Amino acid sequence: MKMRLLDLTKLTNLTMVAVAATTLAVSSGNVLAQSAANFPSKPITLIIPYTPGSTNDIEARIYQDTLQEQLKSTVLLDYKSGASGIIANTFVARAAPDGHTLVWTSATTTILPALRSDLPYDFLKNLAPVGQTTKRIFLLTAAPNFPAKNFQELVAYAKAHPGAVTYSTVGQGGAIHLAGVWMASASGMDLNFVHYKGASAADIDLMAGRIQLSAKGLVGALPLIKSGKIKLLAIYTGEETALLPGIKTVAESGIPDFDYPSWVGILAPGATPKPVVDKLSAEFRKAVNSPKAMKNWEAQGTLPVGSTPDQFRKMLVAEAARWKKLVTDNGIKAELND
Repeated sequence: MKMRLLDLTKLTNLTMVAVAATTLAVSSGNVLAQSAANFPSKPITLIIPYTPGSTNDIEARIYQDTLQEQLKSTVLLDYKSGASGIIANTFVARAAPDGHTLVWTSATTTILPALRSDLPYDFLKNLAPVGQTTKRIFLLTAAPNFPAKNFQELVAYAKAHPGAVTYSTVGQGGAIHLAGVWMASASGMDLNFVHYKGASAADIDLMAGRIQLSAKGLVGALPLIKSGKIKLLAIYTGEETALLPGIKTVAESGIPDFDYPSWVGILAPGATPKPVVDKLSAEFRKAVNSPKAMKNWEAQGTLPVGSTPDQFRKMLVAEAARWKKLVTDNGIKAELND
């Protein structure tokens, strides 16, 4: 009988623990749901790792205006440029994880871990993916006197002249450089990478034929292509565009998974509650597809995306792994510009 009483006592204690755990879980869930329901409770600050007046700034201001209308709350832009986005990312990684401080991010965020072992944050632990908002169309262009007329002819020419074809970048270890290394290694080309401090000098040399290849944004490249000052070989981004009918992508022309990483996304502090992250993600998706935004995308050669947090995380993980392998395999060192 004593054993039976002991068993019942144990059972009662276990039941109480289970009930307490369930109550705590329900209570925590209610608190999280309530935090999302009450969000935002103060102004939202979007940290921009660029200087005012750039194309990135124009896009950020669209989100600022649209989110203020959607959320009925103030949205502030705070510019923390420099160090290839490390300053901005670090600031948000250390901010209160309540969804009121966010950072505008790009492919540099996934490139940095491959080049730097001293980052003051882990972007997959200390920052929470909210969503990819857009991607910009980039083109693979050539000097007007370059013999090749398309990507296949480029590959054939480069293989016949190993090391002779020059490709401009705007910084060793940057997205343009790594995309070029990816393209070259995947197609068997031996390209000569020339690192410029800015795009203007590279454009001058491209038009003069002193450099042979360059990756350029669609809006800046189109006038030069139409005037014959540079030549279009392929679309560098993974999708075709109606603005360039009949022009194939590099992916369609021999490197199936190739996609130049000119994208923008939003990150929150790592411990931000999931319901708040999900709400932010939904609001950014609305902003990306708003009438005001859609007009800008068409004018700027930009593609709307509006991914979920899970979709964005998967992309970030895949990109980081790709850059790590490319950097390791090719012995690339960091010389990123601010």
